This record gives sequence, structure tokens and C-alpha cells, in this order.
Amino acid sequence: MKKPKPRSRLVRYLLGLFSLFLCRALTRFSVEGKQNLPKKGPYILAPNHTDDVDPAPITAAIIKPITYLMAEDQAKLPWYKAWGPWSYGVMLVNRSNLQISTIKNIQRQILKKEIICIFPEGTVKGEGLKRGKKGVAYFAIKNEIPIIPTGVIGTRGILKKIKTRQRENVKVVFGSPILTKSGDDIEKITEKVMQEIKKLLPPDY
Repeated sequence: MKKPKPRSRLVRYLLGLFSLFLCRALTRFSVEGKQNLPKKGPYILAPNHTDDVDPAPITAAIIKPITYLMAEDQAKLPWYKAWGPWSYGVMLVNRSNLQISTIKNIQRQILKKEIICIFPEGTVKGEGLKRGKKGVAYFAIKNEIPIIPTGVIGTRGILKKIKTRQRENVKVVFGSPILTKSGDDIEKITEKVMQEIKKLLPPDY
């Protein structure tokens, strides 16, 4: 089965506007640190991950086309596999068997000066901030592009709360860029990314 690729920039730009509308209508939505975002790509967003809906507030916060990387085993529902890539620009990745074609597709998006979003924890399971995986650092160092640590706050279990008409506080916080260059240590950059994400989150996260 051929894996779907991110749709056009126009589709994803319009989705950003739609996401902003939804976030403002259904939650108390706010954004901090937009001054830390480069004016244009390529760069990598590295957010914490607490709920499957996390791409919505991130997209709403930037309103620019973003390519999201997502583990295939996290896209459990067939409708999401079809709808996610079409709308949010999701690229499904097999974590246990990362194929050369997948790496090439990611590289292609970076060469197009895309904004790439990789959740370094790789899962929404578990409490608190989990150990980061190396993908963020790998692609940043390989292409010498900045990493933007990102905090997503208030999304855990948000759909259930919306169904009961609770308007939760949802916030996206962008931290200072982490600059990378060829030869940087992947382990150290990964550790730094997770440290900077932690600084953006509440103490009781």
C-alpha cells in the first residue's frame, strides 16, 4: 500500500486557519513565544506530546504549512490514516523499520524549506515528559537547521472535556531556537531539546 504524502501547502495553510477557529471556539487558546520562530523554514518543531489532537493547536499557533511525522502504530484508526495525511500533512513512519524512502521523503520536505514537526517522545502514553528519541536531533544536525522546543499545555483528554462543554485553557509556547551544525553530538542535542521543552511546561506537568 502506497503511503500518503503531505498535501499541498495551500490545503495545510487553510487548515491552519480552520484550526485557529476551532481552538478559539472550543478552548481558551493562547500562544507565547512566536518571536522565537524563524521567519521561514526549514526548521524543526519539537513539542511534548500528551494527546492525539496536539497538531491542531500547534497548527493554529503558526498558521503555516507544517509537515508532521507520526508513528504508524499511533495512527490506529483507518479513517485517520486517510484523513490525517490529507489535512495535517502527516507522514507516517515505521519506527521499528525506518525505510530509506521515508528518510528521503523527510529530506525532500526540508529541501522545500518546510516546517517539520517531530514529537521527540514518540507517544502520548504515560504521565509526565518522557525520554526523547533521536529523530529530531538527527534531522536537525544532518541539515544544520534550528530546533524550536515547543510546549503544548492543556490538551490531555481535551475531547472528552469539549463534549461536556468545558472550555479548557490550551496554550502553545515556543522556546528559543537550538542551533545545530554538522558534527554535533546527537545524544547531547536530544538531551538539550528535552531540557528546554521541560522549561516551557508547568511544574506539575
